[in-house]
Amino acid sequence: MKFICIAVFLLSTIVAIAQDREVAIDEFETIKTFDLIKVNLVKADENKILFQGRDGDDVEFVERDGLLKVRMKHDKIFDGQNTFITVYYTDIKTIDANEGSIIYANELMEQDDLELRVQEGATIKAGVRIDNLDVRAVTGGIIQLSGKVNNQQVVVNTGGIIENEDLITAYTSVKVQAGGEVEVHATKSVDVNIKAGGDVIVYGDPKKVNKKTLFGGSVVIR
Repeated sequence: MKFICIAVFLLSTIVAIAQDREVAIDEFETIKTFDLIKVNLVKADENKILFQGRDGDDVEFVERDGLLKVRMKHDKIFDGQNTFITVYYTDIKTIDANEGSIIYANELMEQDDLELRVQEGATIKAGVRIDNLDVRAVTGGIIQLSGKVNNQQVVVNTGGIIENEDLITAYTSVKVQAGGEVEVHATKSVDVNIKAGGDVIVYGDPKKVNKKTLFGGSVVIR
């Protein structure tokens, strides 16, 4: 009987730990993630966060002036690899991934303007349909996009990676400094400027090509 009671207690504890936690939040325009946390972005009619995973209770968030920051608690810093959260949003303008975190969108993101930033080995993966898109990758950050965009601006520094071969754009500009890897797809025009190293591959055989390299770097048009 004692063994059964202990087993029931342990089972109830495990179930309680595994339960999801949902929290309503204020409207925000920018999201920043840290500490290896994995985040799924979902367009919705309300703003809220669903916490999942073994360390869901160790996640904290801060809201201030339209900015939502999501990170692990201080005693769990850089320990969010087993933490999964879903962020439901009504409107978003900037997505900023840091410290190895991963942000992805399983649904197509459709809006006029969007800014994406990655650094410190973080990753953003999404399908988009955007008029004006700004992307920035530094210090090993990775951006992987598919879909369709009219105008795309790309900035890469110190080892950033852009893998946007499957993102069809009309116009794209690329600036790379101090190393980085960029793949883009442009049909009408592309402008590439490389300083101090970097590799750029342009797909789509754009009608107009302007390219400039200084102190190393390569540009390939396909």
